[in-house]
Amino acid sequence: MAKGELGEAESYVKQATVLNHTNPAAWALLGHILYLGGESKGARDNYERTLSYETPVPGTHSIRLRLASIYLQLQQYSAAKNMFLLACRDSPSCITWLGVGISCYRLGELSEAEQALSEANILNNTDPEVWGYLSLVCLKTGRKLEAEQSYKYALRVGLKDADLLTEVKTIQQEVGFGDAGF
Repeated sequence: MAKGELGEAESYVKQATVLNHTNPAAWALLGHILYLGGESKGARDNYERTLSYETPVPGTHSIRLRLASIYLQLQQYSAAKNMFLLACRDSPSCITWLGVGISCYRLGELSEAEQALSEANILNNTDPEVWGYLSLVCLKTGRKLEAEQSYKYALRVGLKDADLLTEVKTIQQEVGFGDAGF
């Protein structure tokens, strides 16, 4: 959908929310439009409003995933963790557990992060981000061999996330292990 079409769609949906401000589906749709347009904070507000209604909306799972990812972007890790856990309850997947794991890692809850990442790994053992975050957890907990193995496997399955790779490399240098090249 082109940017102009998003603007037009946003205008129509805003009119719908004025006509019926208690329709959670309209707020969800507005959230989706804003999300696609890169307006994270506006999308967050509309998704939160959608989820505040007692009537469940079709697509609640995708709303929770998007809202949780927005919370991660905004470094609201506790809120992200809670939203990913709700998504796990309804439909556990590698992505939902990875989100819990990342949130816990960022909160410094390393044991919980490892548990969530292990769940993600059970559901998809070739996800490079899962292996990258497992490497970080192992580095932070002083487990040299596991850190190295996780890192090697992350690279083998194609870890391309530059920020995650930089973070792993930085912590490897800080602790002095984690890359077989040391």
